[in-house]
Amino acid sequence: MSLRALAAIALLAVSLCSCRRETLDELASRVPREIDGWRAEGEDRRFDRETLFKYIDGGAELYLAYRFREVLVREYRREGEAPVVLDIYDMGTPEDAFGVFTAEREMGEGIGVGMDSEYSEGLLRFWKGRFFVSIFTSEPTDEAERFVKELGRIVSEAIREAGSPPDLLSLLPREGLIERSIRYFHKHTILNHFYYLAEGNILGLDMDVEAVLARYEVEGGRPYLLIVRYPDEPRARSAYDRFLKAYMPESRDGVVQTEDGLWAAAVLKGRVIAIALDAPSRSCGVSLSAGVVRGL
Repeated sequence: MSLRALAAIALLAVSLCSCRRETLDELASRVPREIDGWRAEGEDRRFDRETLFKYIDGGAELYLAYRFREVLVREYRREGEAPVVLDIYDMGTPEDAFGVFTAEREMGEGIGVGMDSEYSEGLLRFWKGRFFVSIFTSEPTDEAERFVKELGRIVSEAIREAGSPPDLLSLLPREGLIERSIRYFHKHTILNHFYYLAEGNILGLDMDVEAVLARYEVEGGRPYLLIVRYPDEPRARSAYDRFLKAYMPESRDGVVQTEDGLWAAAVLKGRVIAIALDAPSRSCGVSLSAGVVRGL
């Protein structure tokens, strides 16, 4: 066989290897079962979209609103310490790993693991690649806290793909943006959890639709900005018309003052809808929403 043929085969092998997604089993195998006196107890448990309710009854809906595939659960124990539970969620895509992280995020501090992280009172959460990771102890002693953070670093290093936040975030105006308020999602149930818009799904949100909600500090107020991107322009137009009819039926220009004296403004361009909510003034609402689509 010629050198050229061998080189071609090697290049193909590298290409196939780089395209193959690492499995949850492969990732788990790179995380030691014994670390600094902490030992994994029993076999790892697995839950998928059909069985997740058995593990987190009452909390499964959040993950099922994203492209969740399965979760691996491992429990570490050390004498004299409460268990430390490691959950590694395969969220299907880096965008959805980022999304569920933003949906879970509260006000903890980042500790520099994964692509973004949060730690508070024995609970560490982060995302990297298509994985969302949660590590928790119910009794955060000094030793348990140290191990939770060390385990987080080990798991983060074991995840070989990095991933990037959704490109939809690039449409958010930067001035006044509260970074930790950003939420990325697909379903209207997630939207209503962070901002109750309507009982019905008036924006037609679904798994093939991307949405981001963020809060701002401008003009002495704290308005929200909602950006929704649809697969095509007809879907966007239909959703925009339905929103105007349901949310501001008397408005002729997509701007309305609500009962609490605040303002809402909506604009459509192509397959993107931008909606400012709870704006302190008409001009603020118009500026926020229009700023999204100006560069499209």
